[in-house]
Amino acid sequence: MAVRRDVARNRERIVRAAAAVFRRDGVYAPLDGVAADAGVGRATLYRHFPDRGAVLAAVLEDRVDALEAYAAEHPGGELLEHLVVEMSWFMVDVHGLMSALATSVVEPARLEQVAARSNALLGRALADAVAAGRVREGTTLDDVLLVTLMAGALTTHPTVAPDAVGRAMEICFDGLRPGRPPGTLPRPELR
Repeated sequence: MAVRRDVARNRERIVRAAAAVFRRDGVYAPLDGVAADAGVGRATLYRHFPDRGAVLAAVLEDRVDALEAYAAEHPGGELLEHLVVEMSWFMVDVHGLMSALATSVVEPARLEQVAARSNALLGRALADAVAAGRVREGTTLDDVLLVTLMAGALTTHPTVAPDAVGRAMEICFDGLRPGRPPGTLPRPELR
């Protein structure tokens, strides 16, 4: 059964408005504001999305759609860095995203689907980056995910300046690039 155009249009407007409101006011902003920014009533919003988690899941799914489209247009060895930067800054821009995800605001099955799509996208970009010599061989998807999680963790600390996220990503990518062998940091001696 085909979805009516006005229903699909309202859903898209709600998702776009939610992304803007969450960026501006955080993920715990009143959903009435999302409905108002989308130009729909509360009832329309709740017909599409029964709760905040469903709205947030749709925003995350829309973000992965955009990243997949970007990846299709920009293949190659540099894609990995672009994806990590986009994902990390999204976490910075959407205040409260990390805590909302940690407290299972989003239905676990939908969150797993978003994670699987993101991981597949990053995995392909990682393989291309290794092949192009942009990151050293032996770099794993877990290494890449750690970079994004560290950037996201910075967003939860109230005194960290936004430019610290960019610096942290530079430091992390410097560690992934060829040139310095892994495991060359000194071991702790003062335990």
